[in-house]
Amino acid sequence: MTNTRLNFRDTGMTRSSTRRLFGATALTLATLLGAAPLAAVAQGWAPTKPIKLVIPFPPGGATDVAARAMVAQLGNALGQPMVVENRGGANGMIASEMVFNSPPDGYTMLMATADTNSINPNVYTKMSYQAHEFRAVAPVAMVNFMLVGRPGLPAKDLKELVALARGGKLNFASWGVGSTSQAAMEMFKAQAGKLDILHVPYQGAAPAFQAVMAGQNDVMMAPAVVVIPALSKVTAYGISSPNRHVGAPQVQTMTEQGFPVNADAWVGILAPPKTPQAVLEHVYKGVHAVTSSKEFQERLTQIGLSSAPNMTLDEFGKYMVAEIARWGQVIKAAGITLNN
Repeated sequence: MTNTRLNFRDTGMTRSSTRRLFGATALTLATLLGAAPLAAVAQGWAPTKPIKLVIPFPPGGATDVAARAMVAQLGNALGQPMVVENRGGANGMIASEMVFNSPPDGYTMLMATADTNSINPNVYTKMSYQAHEFRAVAPVAMVNFMLVGRPGLPAKDLKELVALARGGKLNFASWGVGSTSQAAMEMFKAQAGKLDILHVPYQGAAPAFQAVMAGQNDVMMAPAVVVIPALSKVTAYGISSPNRHVGAPQVQTMTEQGFPVNADAWVGILAPPKTPQAVLEHVYKGVHAVTSSKEFQERLTQIGLSSAPNMTLDEFGKYMVAEIARWGQVIKAAGITLNN
C-alpha cells in the first residue's frame, strides 16, 4: 500500500508556512464572499418585500395625510409597495428611536418632520437617537404657519398686533413646549423686538387652534392646514413663509409686512444610519417622481401643505443637517428646554 501522507520536509514546507498559506487562502475567500453583497448593492437595489414607512404621529394629522397620499400614488414604482404604520408618542421620539435602531436594509423608514429631527435635538436634554446620523432619502412637503388672532382682537393688521402686544398683555397658544408652533412664534417675537407674550401650551394643534377661535387665547402660529378651512373664524395676520400660500393667496407674508420670518417646517423620508447609498437612490427616484407630479402637488394644496423644494438626494441630506442648526439658534435664544 502506498503511503500518501504529505511530508513537509519533502515539499520544502514547514507546518508554520502551511498554516500561513491556508490562513491567507481563507482570508481571501472571506474577503471575496463578503464583498459579493456589497458589489450587488453598489450595482443597484431591488426590494423583495414591502417597505414600512413609520409615521411618528397618530392618524389624521397633516404628516399622516401627506404620507398616505404619497404612498397611494407611489404604487409599485419601487418594485414593492410602501406601507404606512403610525407610531405616535413623546413628540415623535418613539417612532424615531425605533427607525434609528432598525436594520439598515431599506425596509424600515421614517416620515420625519422638523419636530422630530430639527426641534427635538435642540429641546430635549436626553435623546434616544442622533438626528444628524439618519440618512436622508427624499423631501415630501412643507408645513407653513399662519399667525392668527381670536375674533374681536383689536388689531387689524400685523403692525397693529405688534403695537398691541407691546402696550398690553397677550398670550399665544401652541401644541406644546418645544413644538414648531412655539418655535415659529419665537421667531416672530424676535423679529418684532422680543415681544412679551405669554405661552399657553395645549395637547395638540387642533385644541390650541380651537381655543383661539373660542376667544380663550389671543394668537397662535397655526399650521395652514388647520387655518385655511376656518379663515372666516379668525384674523389671519400673515404667513411665516417666503411666499404666499396657494390655498390662501389673500394672506400676506410677514416679510411683505416688514417682519422677515421663515418658519417653514419640512416633512421628509429618512432611513436608519448606515443604510447603503443604492437603497437611498432607489427610493429617492420613486418618491421624487411622485412628489414632483402635478397631481400630488394639487393634493398637498387641498390639505393645506405646500411642495417641498426640488432637492437632490445629497442636497436634502445637507438641508436636513442645516435645519437642526437653524432651529437650534431660535430655541437657544428663546431658552426653550425640556427635561426627559
